[in-house]
Amino acid sequence: MNSLSRLFYIMHYLTLHNKVKATYLAEQLEVSTRTIYRDVDVLSAQGFPIYAKSGRDGGIHLLDTHHLPATFVDDEEQDQIIVGLQNLSAANLSSVEPLVNKLSSLFNKEIEPWIDIDFSTWGQEDEAHAIELITEAKIKGKCVSFYYKNGKGEGISREVMPNKLIFKQNAWYLAGYCCVRKTTRLFKLKRIADLVMTDNEIDVLLLDKNYQPRFETTDVVFQVQNELFYRIKEELSEVEIEPHEKYTTVRTQQPKGSWLTSYLLSFGSAIEVIEPDEVKAQIKEEIQKLQQIYS
Repeated sequence: MNSLSRLFYIMHYLTLHNKVKATYLAEQLEVSTRTIYRDVDVLSAQGFPIYAKSGRDGGIHLLDTHHLPATFVDDEEQDQIIVGLQNLSAANLSSVEPLVNKLSSLFNKEIEPWIDIDFSTWGQEDEAHAIELITEAKIKGKCVSFYYKNGKGEGISREVMPNKLIFKQNAWYLAGYCCVRKTTRLFKLKRIADLVMTDNEIDVLLLDKNYQPRFETTDVVFQVQNELFYRIKEELSEVEIEPHEKYTTVRTQQPKGSWLTSYLLSFGSAIEVIEPDEVKAQIKEEIQKLQQIYS
């Protein structure tokens, strides 16, 4: 354990117990008592309310005013640190919660949960579990393995070095180095099954820290009835609009593929695609399939 970690450990322990024997700290931190007393001197010199006392009731003590001095982080910065960590904790990252409790005790702050984030969608609660497990693997430097089905329903077992979790176009993705394909791949969480953390370690040299998914896009022009135009404003960005009395013409650039077709079909008869012909043909094909099912 380095010196900074020791200093933090000593301060955190004292915030919980007020006093401690130097021999106990030396045993826990695997250093000499002389090193512990040097650490106490360092903390005291930096303005921390800590002191050593000899005698029968001796030991290392913390004054009642056990908060970090403003020379370290001021009151507003303390709040920002705790709230930021609370946001992570609220996002079902349970490993962050102990750190929130430690810092709130160290800063002498009472914490009040104010944000609740649920990563799962209706009927897809397993996504939240997957996000937490992948995050744990990333922190521990371990790979994950799972059974994955592609868009055609074809399945294969994969082992992946987690690099990033990405939320894009209303779906969660895992970006990581695929040990099977020997390259960086993107995996949709909804298509992942039997996810586990393995004992194999991540090779950080194989991870692309600047990786960003690239989706092939297409220019789309459509007319949407004004009563449903609010959805466009909420769900799409970088759009050009041309308002009319009963409808609005929308020009935008969106990723190609099944997502775009499904999204446009979700408007039902309240939308009409003007271009491109490729997207119009895809929508027509889906409508014909529906007609065959319900005829």
